[in-house]
Amino acid sequence: MNRREVFTTIGTVAAAGVALHPDIRALAQAGKETLTFGQSTAVLTLDPAQGSFTGYPAGYEAALCIYDRLLDFDANMKIVPQLAESAAMAPDLMSATVKLRGNAKFHDGTPVNAAAVKINLERLMDKARNPTNRPLWDPLASVETPDERTVVIKLKAPFSQLPNSLAHGSGSIVSPAALQAGEGNIAKNPVGAGPYKVASFSPGQELVLEAFDGYWNGAPASKRLVFKTISEAATRISALRTGAVDVIDNVPVALVSQLKQDPAIEILSSPGLRPIGFALNLTRAPLKDAKVRQALNLAVPVKTIAERVFFNFAKAPDSPLAFNTVGYKSVSPLTYDPAKARALLAEAGYDAQKPLTLKLFTPQGLFPGDVSVAEIVANALQQAGVKVEITKIEAASYWDAVRQDAANVKWDLAMFGFNPSNASGLYHLASLFKSNADDAGKPDVWNMARYRNPEVDALLKEADSTADQAAQNAALGKAQELIWRDNPYIWLQINENVSAVRKGVAGVEVWPIVFTVVRRARA
Repeated sequence: MNRREVFTTIGTVAAAGVALHPDIRALAQAGKETLTFGQSTAVLTLDPAQGSFTGYPAGYEAALCIYDRLLDFDANMKIVPQLAESAAMAPDLMSATVKLRGNAKFHDGTPVNAAAVKINLERLMDKARNPTNRPLWDPLASVETPDERTVVIKLKAPFSQLPNSLAHGSGSIVSPAALQAGEGNIAKNPVGAGPYKVASFSPGQELVLEAFDGYWNGAPASKRLVFKTISEAATRISALRTGAVDVIDNVPVALVSQLKQDPAIEILSSPGLRPIGFALNLTRAPLKDAKVRQALNLAVPVKTIAERVFFNFAKAPDSPLAFNTVGYKSVSPLTYDPAKARALLAEAGYDAQKPLTLKLFTPQGLFPGDVSVAEIVANALQQAGVKVEITKIEAASYWDAVRQDAANVKWDLAMFGFNPSNASGLYHLASLFKSNADDAGKPDVWNMARYRNPEVDALLKEADSTADQAAQNAALGKAQELIWRDNPYIWLQINENVSAVRKGVAGVEVWPIVFTVVRRARA
């Protein structure tokens, strides 16, 4: 089935009367009326624009309960209808026509109509009002509203990923009345059309949501949802064991075996879509040498990292994309061969008298086991004859430290993991490996390595210009082969996402894109 048919089928199924998530009513039964989620990160802002939902992923997890979007993802990242009753891409991928449900309304009682959607999409298109997630919204050219339930989205060029953009969290639809009353207030006082509305919000501490009686798809599963910030893993686990919370995220994998012995706790996990690695600063002369980049990858025992650091809750990648990402192609397994690494470095002109010296940046507490992994990588590189200087940076300051214009980049290796939160392999590859417009400036998206390959750029453009999924996958597969061969990263691991709930809690979903979703959950 091609891309256009998939998008059309979504609308056809919805129009036929199949409920989006029939379990939402089935779960609304006897039990606790309040479900409490102990989050490892804090909910700070709840505006889909102006920085999107922060902190990450807590802000998105809360926003998925407050807002609806035109399209949604299910737990397996398949696109399903939400506010859109039907939708169809034009054969040339230059436009899409969306038919809205007739019974949806915002928490303030105003209708979700074509005018409301137009206001929201135009806000997302405006770089001044929405500086984030630009690859998702830059392709949109204009929005037309032939009638109050029809929206026509015009595109600047063929854009096969429009359904993924509309399902992405940043595509959340905000009440125009709330925007008009004060756009700057949305971050702290969100008004959406989702199953829950805000009862109280103390940013960084606690968010309380209550069921929205006017939700178009019926009463949600719980009367109240409480999101509590509990940053320390030991405290989260203690809260779960005592019943102070019903759900926790980001469970340390070293403790999973122990927690499985507790009859009151259930472990939930899903393979992630976020490969972790070290971006190589390709503006540095040594790292422009393909032999050096290959040697760095040969020097690192990635299988050992997955097995021993993450207790097999991780796998070594064999492609720039994670295994379950749409468009993924297996290229080749990583090989650990320190002797060959040393030989390649010698061929490149480095030895004990003239060692390769690299500055390695790692965050503290941003990625799973980040500091431990960084220390293993540094030690492995040193055994291959590379001198490594590690700089550890607090998570809150990490992005400012690594995402600089070329003249101010202080690192040679920087840990990074891109989470394709619209479930698209094309979006993932374009965000990390499409050439920057100007490598001297800050990266256009997340191409911090300043990787540049015209063949890859052409293949990504080809993939985005076809509605045929097979043709798109073929182009993406070729791009993955080229990127893998070029080694712009030291490839490391793909982690599973691990959460836990108290026995009896139902409807919690652990999505491959890091989010623990409680929209359909009940205690």
